[in-house]
Amino acid sequence: MARLSAEILIRVFDLQRQLLERLDEATKTEFIIFEQFGETEDTIPELGELQNLRERVDSYYSRFYTTLRRIYLSQPAASNASLEILDRTIEEASAVSEATAANIQEIKRNWDLL
Repeated sequence: MARLSAEILIRVFDLQRQLLERLDEATKTEFIIFEQFGETEDTIPELGELQNLRERVDSYYSRFYTTLRRIYLSQPAASNASLEILDRTIEEASAVSEATAANIQEIKRNWDLL
């Protein structure tokens, strides 16, 4: 069975936690905007952007699950391709998490929700 180092697993699980936090924050922000301002010409672009952010974050969260599962089911060792996918996903998810946090804060500022 293929195994990853504790350092890599800690990094992945930390990123998954961050992604869940971004998912929660985007969902909460979308709900607040919808409840306070409704679905109007002004809110539709931001509501759509928040939905896109949620989908993007969720796809990276799911990608970690799939990639880790594939690696741990590998015999006798994980393929280089799977390990490369994991490395790339770690880099991309980190960037997506940071960008998503910034986008959510900008949307909150636009609607005075900070």
